[in-house]
Amino acid sequence: MLSWYAIEGEKKKKFHQSLFIAAMIILAIKNITDSSMILRKPDKLDDFMIILFIFLISIKILTQKYTFKSIILSAMFFFTCVFTCIKCHYFYLFFTSLLLCAMQEIDLKKVLSATSITKFVLLGYHVFCYIKDLIFFPWKVTYSYRLGGGPRMTFYQGHANTFAMYICWSSLEFLYAKNDKLKPGHIGFIWFINFIFYLCCDSNTSFIIITLACLNILAFKSLTGRYKKIFEINIKFLSRYLYAVLSVFFTTVIIGFVNGFFSDIFKKLDNFFTGRLLYGAVAYDLKGMSWFGKTVEFPPKIYWRGYWIDSMIFDNCFIWMFISYGVIYLIMISFFFWKYAKEMETIDCIFLVLYTLYTIMEAYVMNCSICFSLLIVGMYIAKVQEKKRNEHLHKHYYPSLQY
Repeated sequence: MLSWYAIEGEKKKKFHQSLFIAAMIILAIKNITDSSMILRKPDKLDDFMIILFIFLISIKILTQKYTFKSIILSAMFFFTCVFTCIKCHYFYLFFTSLLLCAMQEIDLKKVLSATSITKFVLLGYHVFCYIKDLIFFPWKVTYSYRLGGGPRMTFYQGHANTFAMYICWSSLEFLYAKNDKLKPGHIGFIWFINFIFYLCCDSNTSFIIITLACLNILAFKSLTGRYKKIFEINIKFLSRYLYAVLSVFFTTVIIGFVNGFFSDIFKKLDNFFTGRLLYGAVAYDLKGMSWFGKTVEFPPKIYWRGYWIDSMIFDNCFIWMFISYGVIYLIMISFFFWKYAKEMETIDCIFLVLYTLYTIMEAYVMNCSICFSLLIVGMYIAKVQEKKRNEHLHKHYYPSLQY
């Protein structure tokens, strides 16, 4: 009888895993084709993909096991994210909340192995078409341009930064999924491919993050003895506290500057972060902060305290959440990183640190179907909930074994 229950449990686990992988592959295809210039899909197909994703992930969520406390907390989290999506008119959090609620008994490495392969195939097709047109039909090829810079290859992903982001995070997915089997040569090859695309796209953020990823994974695999212990302690410390520290840092700097403080150091910091702090200061002064989300829109040209700004760009998600998504998400992520990183393996902590650093330079990191590190946290939350649920069941059904 016991073996029968074990077999049924294993079947259910595989079914759940398949549902989650299918849902993630759908989002991977949707994300890349949303920005594609050569794989355009009709609106009805896009709607069908969203409905299919919701259907698959809903089956996964509804057939999971819960304690009363976990189902209440999951519902509160989901409806908070939905409320923010409605207020902001951005729907990253809707997909993210569903995925995080569905993390119970998920092998994330198997998921990311499937999604990284899917993305590499789609991105490879874009690269092939772009190079083909570059050779035979150069008038069809599109470029991005940075002020004062030369042309940057888009590989038909709308913008050079968009393509570089997909290559970076697909590579990170692969590095995480295959970490146990990776040799230094594999890691070097992944870095080299990203370096080639960096030369084409000139996207600093993506290249810095993939370089840090490769260096940290190499260090983790190569160091021994006390040096490895020191490395692990530092990574775990950063994974627990860096997100909270940077949340406080960026919000304090823009609040202080708007109120007449940090004027000299602000200009140096703003130059270092390529104008991101000035945009944040303008947005905070004109729109204020948000707790649970609000729509933030600006005219195409703004004059503010002697600065002319042609268009507002939010490439720092700490500031973006403070002003638009809501401070609640800065608090939640800081808390979850602090609480669960201490239970994580070193490789998991490395990817939390990479996510935190990427958050400085980009605003779409709340979409965990692209930037997957939040799923690592969701996986550990689900493990803790499962442990508590099993302890509760054991205590309820076998009270005589309690001491």
